[in-house]
Amino acid sequence: MPTVTYLGPYFERRARHGAGSWIRGESVEVSQDWLNEWRHTLPLSHFRLEGDEGITVDGGNDGIPDSGWSRKDILNWLNEQNVDTPSGYMTKTRALELVEAHLNPSEEEETTEEITGDEE
Repeated sequence: MPTVTYLGPYFERRARHGAGSWIRGESVEVSQDWLNEWRHTLPLSHFRLEGDEGITVDGGNDGIPDSGWSRKDILNWLNEQNVDTPSGYMTKTRALELVEAHLNPSEEEETTEEITGDEE
């Protein structure tokens, strides 16, 4: 679940969604749906958002992950494509690198001729 923390500049700020007040330094756990609906009222200069999966927007409207996709959706796409992913936490940037590598596999480097030393 995402967590929202009010960082200031005031000790207390009335919440625009009508559910009380934000207290500086106090972390509040919210649902992803709530955050998606109210994120426009939480400027990053005054709030810290942790655990936010973000909103996926397909930039090319092509079904291929890009920077508009959420990390979770990119990882799901990689899984659907049977792409091997490293164990442990993976950043969104690293996940997008895996997408790129999957879509554009590099060709094997051409083998160079062995030089035996007999050529003069």
